[in-house]
Amino acid sequence: MAKRKIPVLLLTGYLGSGKTTLLNRILSNGEGIRFAVIVNDIGEVNIDASLVRKGGIVGQTNDSQDLVALQNGCICCTLKMDLIEQLTGLASSGDFDYIVIEASGICEPAPIAQTISAIPALEAKYSDGTVPELDCICTVVDALRLRDEFDSGRRLTGASREEDDLESLVIEQI
Repeated sequence: MAKRKIPVLLLTGYLGSGKTTLLNRILSNGEGIRFAVIVNDIGEVNIDASLVRKGGIVGQTNDSQDLVALQNGCICCTLKMDLIEQLTGLASSGDFDYIVIEASGICEPAPIAQTISAIPALEAKYSDGTVPELDCICTVVDALRLRDEFDSGRRLTGASREEDDLESLVIEQI
């Protein structure tokens, strides 16, 4: 049996870089593409999901299944299994052509991409033959902020960085 693949866009970028703005532009496509969106926010209140909902494209009804808010944790670590279950559920529903994940501004993209790429190996448990497949990773960078806060990127190339420094996160995302 041939597997049906549903493409997944991983949208990353530091806090305030413009991810939600870009996401709302993507969702307003005129091509008739049916999008499902997973929005991750570390806090209890998923601000980005509210902003996407306000954009008027997805999540407009209480029973709407096109907008999934994963909150109170990070999909690159603590919510990894929740991400797998949501992705496979959306893919198996047959209701969508494309899935977009808007990661929290402090998420590292590599572990999320690895999780998505591992799903085919878990397929028997999580899927009916429809498999979410990482299509691309798009990182949004606020050029003015990069200029002002990171000395036009020069602070990102310094040798004295700790693994959990903000600069290391920005480098990982870019």
